Amino acid sequence: MKLFSALAGMAFAAALLQGAPAANATTYSFDFEATGISATGTLDVTGTNATAGSGIVTNNSLLGGPETISLVTLATPGVHDLGGGNLSYRFGGGTDLIGDTLFPISSHGLVFLVSGPNDVGFNIWFSGGNVYAGFLAGDNGIYNEFDGGSFTAEATGNEAGLGTTPLPAGLPLFASGLGVLGLLTQRRKRKLAVA
Repeated sequence: MKLFSALAGMAFAAALLQGAPAANATTYSFDFEATGISATGTLDVTGTNATAGSGIVTNNSLLGGPETISLVTLATPGVHDLGGGNLSYRFGGGTDLIGDTLFPISSHGLVFLVSGPNDVGFNIWFSGGNVYAGFLAGDNGIYNEFDGGSFTAEATGNEAGLGTTPLPAGLPLFASGLGVLGLLTQRRKRKLAVA
């Protein structure tokens, strides 16, 4: 029975380790600015992969004002997996926007769905140096590239300041502590039984 309680503590710790996520997600706020267009929002990033994102894109001439955007990922219904982490999503008028989910943004860039009355997509990509570009494409003749833009992203306090150590890095220490407590309890009970 004594050995069972120590082993149960170790099994519980091992179960915690197996169920732990690979890494914490960090939320970034972003701003994109180019002549005639701007976008702001947030991106959830795990490692170097943007897993979710939303915000607002503003272009008065093509969109008629601000519209909400949401990140296209490989899990988005209707997306085409091009392999190697690249994706393609078809918008109105038969326009495909190609991107990936790498963060910081690569030369493929991030693709967003634009809400509103038209089926429109928005793409931001890295052009080299400190220069970014944006692209609107979709229904009703919406098709325009915006070059020479800037992109900034800032972590929003490492998930409200919960610390910088990822959860899995702390779990082995926690598991070791549970195992040691179980062994000490077993050892103490054995000493009391002998006395």
